Amino acid sequence: MRSLQIRALKTDDTDCLMRELAVYSPTRSNGTILVEIEERSEMTLLGLFSALDACLAANDIRSVRIELDDRSYMLSPLR
Repeated sequence: MRSLQIRALKTDDTDCLMRELAVYSPTRSNGTILVEIEERSEMTLLGLFSALDACLAANDIRSVRIELDDRSYMLSPLR
């Protein structure tokens, strides 16, 4: 399993992301959203990033911090 961690700056943004990503069965701990992904499920990962991008754009969330495989990234919506 791979763990994807998502951190937003505001609690409201985290709440919104939890709702929008519900299909991926996220959990929440101390403001961090955690999604477990099958080791070789690249399609799931791509779908998750697509859902994240759509959520950020639709809800005016400036950016989120993503951690995957011990690397950190910032994700901002395409505008």
